[in-house]
Amino acid sequence: MKKLLAYCAFIFLISSVLFNFHPTATSAGFWDGLMQTRMEIGYGNEPDEGTSLYEKIGVGFITEFLGITFLGIMIYAGIAWMMARGNAQEVERAKNIIIYAVIGLAVVLGAYVITKLAVILWREVKYES
Repeated sequence: MKKLLAYCAFIFLISSVLFNFHPTATSAGFWDGLMQTRMEIGYGNEPDEGTSLYEKIGVGFITEFLGITFLGIMIYAGIAWMMARGNAQEVERAKNIIIYAVIGLAVVLGAYVITKLAVILWREVKYES
């Protein structure tokens, strides 16, 4: 129980950092310096003047929504576990909800990472040639 709770808390903390990190809003000076360095070494100006593919498909909103959904499912499963009052079937049902929620979160985070990498590679391939 304690191990599962520790894993869930760890995943919640990691996902809250990933879902709420907006590099342009938190560290604009860093990205400005990065673009200046890019221009100095010959890669040219800012590659994308319009909205990026990442912003067009709304991945940030979708992942934040799914993070909130994960939190709601975990709260529901925790309450179901507490209300089981020792009933083995109800406890098993609550455990399964938690396990499936963690698996779902892992799938969503994996899709988020793949999408983020695809956007980075898309920009490199598009603007390198």
